[in-house]
Amino acid sequence: IFEEEHSVLYLDQGGVLVAMKHTSLPIRHLWLSFDEGRSWSQYSFTSIPLFVDGVLGEPGEETLIMTVFGHFSHRSEWQLVKVDYKSIFDRRCAEEDYRPWQLHSQGEACIMGAKRIYKKRKSERKCMQGKYAGAMESEPCVCTEADFDCDYGYERHSNGQCLPAFWFNPSSLSKDCSLGQSYLNSTG
Repeated sequence: IFEEEHSVLYLDQGGVLVAMKHTSLPIRHLWLSFDEGRSWSQYSFTSIPLFVDGVLGEPGEETLIMTVFGHFSHRSEWQLVKVDYKSIFDRRCAEEDYRPWQLHSQGEACIMGAKRIYKKRKSERKCMQGKYAGAMESEPCVCTEADFDCDYGYERHSNGQCLPAFWFNPSSLSKDCSLGQSYLNSTG
């Protein structure tokens, strides 16, 4: 997105992206995106250029505050600039500002045994999200072989099967079994 290296902070549940340029020169501007990084606007965070040594987001899921720390010259004392973004928003998000969004990994909807659908703020809406709502819907998936680990001494091959590792001999296991009892043997 940027030609130079930038630090990026996520505010308001990721509803606001803040980018600040990494440079040895003093700066007074930062960049904000309200549409997941599709477009960026430049904002001034100080009237005097600051040699920025670091940026911290305030703790908490609803935070809209970040602190920039640095110095005005190489001989000056530390300066802390608190940037509060609440004034940028004129309202809190309402139900119509969200759309359903399905979590997926490389097109696969089942992740860790469940399909989950979340509320995601529409990228064209500039409203404050506030407290995280969590998943709207969650349903368990039918397990497949890929959801299980191979047993001790077995390893998964490219065809998906668990086969004995080169060092493991499954027939060497003790199969002592008394009359009338059963013995469970691993399939890998």
